Amino acid sequence: MVVAYNGAAYHGWQRQAGGLDTVQQRLEEACARVVRHPVTVLGAGRTDAGVHATGQVANFYTHNRGIPLSAVRRATNSRLPADIAVQSACEVPENFHASRSAIGKTYRYRIFTAPIRPVSMARQVCHYWMPLDDSEMSVAADRLVGKHDFRPFATSAETRPNTVRTVFRCDLARNQREITITVQGDGFLYNMVRNIVGTLIEVGRGRWQASQIDKIFASGSRQDAGPTARPDGLSLVCVHYRRQDLVVHSQEEGSET
Repeated sequence: MVVAYNGAAYHGWQRQAGGLDTVQQRLEEACARVVRHPVTVLGAGRTDAGVHATGQVANFYTHNRGIPLSAVRRATNSRLPADIAVQSACEVPENFHASRSAIGKTYRYRIFTAPIRPVSMARQVCHYWMPLDDSEMSVAADRLVGKHDFRPFATSAETRPNTVRTVFRCDLARNQREITITVQGDGFLYNMVRNIVGTLIEVGRGRWQASQIDKIFASGSRQDAGPTARPDGLSLVCVHYRRQDLVVHSQEEGSET
């Protein structure tokens, strides 16, 4: 399933103890009602509290194959709150895993630069009340592209031993008062995108020059990078897979779907 959601009301994607409201829990409850048995919905990315998605990918296993996929999508959406929607659904091979099969993700971060906060976009964008030099931010963003050890852009909660990742693109676009930062990579560390954005904001407001990015990679220290940007402006827009990992092979006819 490709899933979109407004994360403002949720404590992130992942189901949590203590009855906290999460996107995964809502999806599992809705899907279970449709297929009439308990399911575990596996998500491609564990988005944090307040983070949004337009292209989250999730999958679950079911033995109830009597319901057409289009009906599963419609029925699931009818049981979801207004801020979560299944955009599309398709059958995938049994060994497909939304997270482990992914070869990359694309995130987008929106910054609204104005003295007065944009009430109509509340919790959809990050409000920054000062002007930002997006041209200098773009120079800094270019220095993030490539294969690097992104440990200094991860929080202390990151426990994975391998922190080397490849960023394929990190670019900026401005539309009047809004700056959009798009980051695509083969994988992301905990809070990596928000820490990248926080660092670029420091460059944009004139605290650092674009060369600070090189200093951060050289030192490997989280202290040399910028603060963690607010979750409001962040959205998971796409998860990337190899085409062959999505193809279902029919054993009877040798065909593909």
